[in-house]
Amino acid sequence: MRRWLTFAALSLGLLFSNTLYAQLPPPQPWAFSGVNGKHDPAQLRRGLQVYEEKCRACHAMKYLTFKELTQPGGPHLTQAEAKALASGYVFTTVEDDGQPGERDGNLNDVFASPYLNEQEAKYLNNGAQPVDLSYIVRARSYDRGFPQFILDAFVPYTDNGADYIYALLTGYLTDDPELKANRYFPGGIINMPKPLADGDITWTGQAHIPQTEEQYARDVTAFLAWVADPQLAARKHQGMYVMGYLAVVLALLALLLRIQSRACRKKRTDDQSA
Repeated sequence: MRRWLTFAALSLGLLFSNTLYAQLPPPQPWAFSGVNGKHDPAQLRRGLQVYEEKCRACHAMKYLTFKELTQPGGPHLTQAEAKALASGYVFTTVEDDGQPGERDGNLNDVFASPYLNEQEAKYLNNGAQPVDLSYIVRARSYDRGFPQFILDAFVPYTDNGADYIYALLTGYLTDDPELKANRYFPGGIINMPKPLADGDITWTGQAHIPQTEEQYARDVTAFLAWVADPQLAARKHQGMYVMGYLAVVLALLALLLRIQSRACRKKRTDDQSA
């Protein structure tokens, strides 16, 4: 009886432990989720626009080149569009006379930091350096609590990071005058002020899409998920071929095993008859 009471108490503790921590981000329906999931190019374009208008001033993506924006599975920018976007970035260079100079970006450049160095970044952001967003969706996650963490041991949940980033962007408390209180950030206070609000961005070529904080957050999160894994669609496509190949091999092995089993039984019967 004592063991059962202990087990029951532990189970209840796990069940209600989530109330002791920050609010858990709710799972979101992402287009790229699941075996057949893939990114929506129109959504990625909107997410890129949100990054350019709201995130670029503080955050870099130093592992993403402008050329990757034109590749399959991404925002499907044309070469001209990607070049025009790259030309809006300025990079330091060394002139022929050895003096420092500047040049416009090209397709082989990355989304560089807007700051000259780490010291400037920290000085302009209350001592905290803005994180690079290249792999932010993979770098951030959360404990899903009981009983989800048990289920995740058998069927892993891969969208923790995207759920967390979306929740963080939409989780600011409106009654905070500094707009830094966030229900999903550990500790409840984040150094980044609320970045999004309804009507902040007018979509380019997609006027039918809602211009709301939730839509901005969803689209930029989807874009950052693609940035963290640009080859997602190609890898899933290749994975289907691999699974099909393995299924055929397994079927052939089963057939071979069955033929060998029949041959062994026939040989055993012939030996007994002899």
